[in-house]
Amino acid sequence: MRFCLLFSLYSVGAFLLLYALDDLFVVPFTRRIAWLTQKLLWAAGGQAWVAGASVGIPGFAVKIKNNCNAIYEIGLYAAAVLAYPAPLTQRLLGTLVGAGVLYIVNLIRILSLLALGRYWPWGFQAAHVYVWQALFLAVVTACWFGWVSRVRP
Repeated sequence: MRFCLLFSLYSVGAFLLLYALDDLFVVPFTRRIAWLTQKLLWAAGGQAWVAGASVGIPGFAVKIKNNCNAIYEIGLYAAAVLAYPAPLTQRLLGTLVGAGVLYIVNLIRILSLLALGRYWPWGFQAAHVYVWQALFLAVVTACWFGWVSRVRP
């Protein structure tokens, strides 16, 4: 019961904090994702451009929005980890490692959606709205269960 209450409070707190810090933190965070996506494409030998939170390749572009930047999912994951009855050091480490995993998976998501949009545009919408939404929430859940299975309350 304590976990559920803390998780609820931390989740609401995380979302309110992220909403309040949108211009100061979330927008630059999102632009950094677009920038890093471009750099990864360049490193792989591809052509890419970036403008703010938009990133494109020849023939297709995406604009990374708040629901596509993983920040709220990271907030949800952090709320679950921080609410769990484990030592503070384990909770902080779990939050950092999980946030890193979610950030990397989100980059993979964006790169795959760019490829889908360019080479299989008929599948982009379904992959974006349904497949990746479900996969990403599954990754968030797997990260939390993976962390919980390794900590000692």
